[in-house]
Amino acid sequence: MAAKQKKIAGLLCLLIITSIAAGTGLQGTLKLDSASAEAKVTTGSGTDKPQPSINSKTDLTAPTKINKEKKTSTNSPQELKALDAMEKVSENETLILYINKKTAEIAVKDKRDGYVWFSNPVTREEDPIASPLYKSELSAQVLVSYYNEKGQINTFNSYEDSVAKDQFQVDVNEGKIKVVYQIGNMSKSVANIPKVISQERFQSQILDKLPDQEARDSVEYKFRFDEAKKVYELRKLQDYIAEELSVLLESIGYTAEDAAADQQENGLAEEAVKASAQFTIPLQYSLDGEHLVVSVPGQELEFNNAYPLASIQVLKFFGAADTTGDGYIFVPDGSGALIHLNSSKPSAEPYNLPVYGDDGTFDVKDVIQHNQITRLPVFGLKKDDHAFVGIIEGGDAVSSIRADISGRNDSYNSVGSEFKVTSMDFYTLSSGTKTSSVPMFQKNKLNGDLQLRYGFLSGESADYTGMAGHYRSYLTKKYNLQQLSKTENSPFVLEVQGAFRKNKSFLGIPYNSTETLTTFDETVTILEELKQAGIPNVDLRLVGWFNDGINHSSPDEIKVVGALGGKKDLQKLMDYTKENGIDLYPDAAFLQKYKGDSGAAVFLDRGKAKVYNYNPVTYAKDLTSFSHYILSPTKLSKQVDGFMKDYSKLSLSGLSLRDMGNEVNSDFNPDHPVTRQESLALIQNEMEKLKQGTGSLLINGGNAYTLPYANVIVNAPTRSSRMNLTDEDVPFYQIALHGYYDLAGAPYNMDEVHNPRLSMLKALETGSNIYYQWFHSPSSTVKDTKFDHLYALNYKDWFDEAVAQYNEVDKILNQVRTETIVGHETPSPGVVQTTFENGTQITINYNDVAVSIDGVTIEPQSYQVGEGGE
Repeated sequence: MAAKQKKIAGLLCLLIITSIAAGTGLQGTLKLDSASAEAKVTTGSGTDKPQPSINSKTDLTAPTKINKEKKTSTNSPQELKALDAMEKVSENETLILYINKKTAEIAVKDKRDGYVWFSNPVTREEDPIASPLYKSELSAQVLVSYYNEKGQINTFNSYEDSVAKDQFQVDVNEGKIKVVYQIGNMSKSVANIPKVISQERFQSQILDKLPDQEARDSVEYKFRFDEAKKVYELRKLQDYIAEELSVLLESIGYTAEDAAADQQENGLAEEAVKASAQFTIPLQYSLDGEHLVVSVPGQELEFNNAYPLASIQVLKFFGAADTTGDGYIFVPDGSGALIHLNSSKPSAEPYNLPVYGDDGTFDVKDVIQHNQITRLPVFGLKKDDHAFVGIIEGGDAVSSIRADISGRNDSYNSVGSEFKVTSMDFYTLSSGTKTSSVPMFQKNKLNGDLQLRYGFLSGESADYTGMAGHYRSYLTKKYNLQQLSKTENSPFVLEVQGAFRKNKSFLGIPYNSTETLTTFDETVTILEELKQAGIPNVDLRLVGWFNDGINHSSPDEIKVVGALGGKKDLQKLMDYTKENGIDLYPDAAFLQKYKGDSGAAVFLDRGKAKVYNYNPVTYAKDLTSFSHYILSPTKLSKQVDGFMKDYSKLSLSGLSLRDMGNEVNSDFNPDHPVTRQESLALIQNEMEKLKQGTGSLLINGGNAYTLPYANVIVNAPTRSSRMNLTDEDVPFYQIALHGYYDLAGAPYNMDEVHNPRLSMLKALETGSNIYYQWFHSPSSTVKDTKFDHLYALNYKDWFDEAVAQYNEVDKILNQVRTETIVGHETPSPGVVQTTFENGTQITINYNDVAVSIDGVTIEPQSYQVGEGGE
């Protein structure tokens, strides 16, 4: 219990390293206390180098906002009263599902602890700061955004624009709930009201047939007479007035067919008459074991093309926490981040980031902030000793995670998901000095269902570690994942750069030449040196080995780079890796095209999806710095098939995927459009082929859809975007996946903290592997080229430090490699503690001063290893 209390007390203090002075020179020594059988590391005292200071956006001395005392919570009397007004729909061993058919609200009772979760805050009408508009949102289960003809965003919500108008239907069948919302002005009886009618027919067909002058005056007032055109035009009417007028016209025999004829006679097309902002949104609820499943059947979504449906936000306020609770919101920003409840940050923008990062087929003119990619489609909220975790199952590639705290628009902390249904971008028209922007809309509609799955936690498991464990359990059941097998040593992940193309000139004539960074023979030399230094277990990622090197041409055909030694020396490298038990992963990019626009995807403005780098000073797109084209998802299968045909001839096994686990892109080509969700499905299909054809995959990035196929994941996220609304980083990604995959963050010599010691400490905290990126040639080889960001990767500059780090932590990392993470907490500012399934507990001191934890002194930038326990 004491450990759990410390965890809660210290959550605000999790250290975020944002900038670290270069190199510490610290060397740790492993010491074993025979009395306690606990291993600990203390730093050497013989260094004269200054210790790097810790720079965090969080004040580590500030008291945490989370109550130290464990708070046992139950539902309030108001919530219990609201539950009494609902009817039970279904029940299983774990959950009970309820609905209020008058308001379309639902509730779920967890039978394990008796706690009830509501789709909407029960006390919303008492909210002291919410305006009527926001109170109506608090009552809604669905929020809809749509475009008008100018591309401007407008919004509806399912309460004010459907339930309050009695435009919804609730069906309960076999323990499942289906609510169909008719959102907007959906009156069905007003088609017989003409939008425009000639003066003569208005008089003869309507006014002359009305029973008295009062009725004629009332009807005439509802129309505006155009003197020039001699027509009557309908004024804007409230719904109930329009319905009354429709009934009156029906009584005199004026029909919808008459209205359509009059409108057509006066130049109003039928489509224009029908066009209005109207949406049919079905929402389904069901229980599945310990989960509540919420879905929107994509094929049943209906809207007018004149008002495209932009997005749907589902259950925005499910489980929302009011101002009285302690806890936090979990968001999957990078490795993961927490937003403390009621943190009083009105100037911070609400959290809103897309799952799997941005869609590359949007022509972004400038980028001010580079956010971490959201790798996992999962979110959660903890209030007191209860928590829920939400998993996006359907529509994950078109979803975003949204979260906000109390005090901005209402008194509730909330987190949920939003799904993009129709994409839009502006096409700029220019004429001389004048420009104008025209909206361009996605033509193909969303296919497939949007689906969420909610799980519930309580007591000791109601925290972010419990959420990650719940998500891990979900993944293992869904994909039949197996834990790693034990090995004698932990893997040393090594990325070797092969060749690249360099611009040169001869007698003023420009040409491209192939420059070598590491030949195949030199790669063997490096591997042999590592072996002699005591590093036998290596996962080798080989980059730039075919088709002109790093930024290779289309991979549908393979030509091994001759300057590296060609097929003959590649075979020698393969033989060496097999003889020495080294896993070889030659690298290939399938989604990014570095040469030629053939087969490229298309932007909404019909231009080729050409990606440029951005100027770090102006943040604008640098048209002189081309990066790549984006391949159309429709061409991916052909590329993979061609690649595997040649790859199998080389007898290679194992493959590194540079981009398929790092990005998902649409294609807006009008001839064969592909939504982002369809693109994800195509990527998964091809990864299945590659997995079967190569046996083992190393994935760069590690988006969730790659998890059924991955063996090794590199460049896994180790921090969040550190947005103003978030309060601390947590390694949710590693907690969820450790023990099932060999994980590594960024290469130590390329990590943004520029301090391999801190990268090693982060690896100990998360159980990740040591990872370096090297080449054999002098560093100057890449100077003044597009690869100058690889400067200073010569392996000799890093070899001794890498070997020392590996020898220091190999036994520790190997001891926990196959174990899941069952605990993660912050016992003191700048100190984190990770507990693994086998009881091993690693405590990291990121501070530049020594700290004492439970009577044990941990030196600066060091760690202690022991057995976990209360």
